Amino acid sequence: MIHGQPKAKTFLSMFAKSATLFIRVSRKWSIPVGELIASTSASVAAQFPSKFLTKAALIAAFVYSGASVADSCPPPQTLSPPLKLQRVIDGDTVKLSDGSSVRLTGFNSFEPKDSGWKRQYARKARSRAQDVLSETIFITPWPASTDRYGRLLGNLWIGESYLGEVLVAEGLALTVSIPPENRLVACLLDLEWQARDAKRGVWALGHLPESAEALNRGGFQHRVGDITQILDAKTLVLSDRLRVMLPKADSSMRLGMRLEVRGWVSRSPASVRGQFPWTLTLKDLTNRTRVF
Repeated sequence: MIHGQPKAKTFLSMFAKSATLFIRVSRKWSIPVGELIASTSASVAAQFPSKFLTKAALIAAFVYSGASVADSCPPPQTLSPPLKLQRVIDGDTVKLSDGSSVRLTGFNSFEPKDSGWKRQYARKARSRAQDVLSETIFITPWPASTDRYGRLLGNLWIGESYLGEVLVAEGLALTVSIPPENRLVACLLDLEWQARDAKRGVWALGHLPESAEALNRGGFQHRVGDITQILDAKTLVLSDRLRVMLPKADSSMRLGMRLEVRGWVSRSPASVRGQFPWTLTLKDLTNRTRVF
């Protein structure tokens, strides 16, 4: 028997079992993909301390994560009564006839105030939303919670799908998880990766993710960089420029790891601005992806 065969066979068996469990769990409960990836990777890697098998385990978890998500987003559990749409503000915000605004969750579109290619895709997203929305809309979940600006939070159901599904699948918006309204994140991430692979919409430009090293502004960002500092179990620094604060401790992070992160970036406090000028507070681990 060739040395290493039993270990490889055990690895493949464990991978198959993990994949099956991943598929069942993600489809039944719509658990965010990132959390399942992290737990599966850690479980497999713990059984195989060799560097090669550990890396293989991590890669395998990422590979089958894309295939494990349901073919479409789960249907609404609760719907609002019919509501009248006044206007589409941008790809992720609409205004109702009663004057209230709705901030759609699970994704983010570019802002009309952006410049260059971002402004172009902000206009495309707004135009596409105007095309698919009718005068009568339905919000889910209902009753809807509100954000600090008083906007209703939820998704727009347009008969057979959500507005977010349309925009993300066409490369006109990016998935982002902001708990607790993150029920659709798993399926939106799957749609995003399909759009990314097919180079649809903004993904055809090759501009995303942008480099963390070149970060020079706040607002919503999708950045990539190497971990150059680990300040504690919940705080790391990308490219000596972007401080990333995780929602919970993560002992798997290592110097030199390459990460993609997404979310709202702000200026760091004056006390640490000289070391890392920008800070991103992640609300959910699905907003962080390891790059191999």
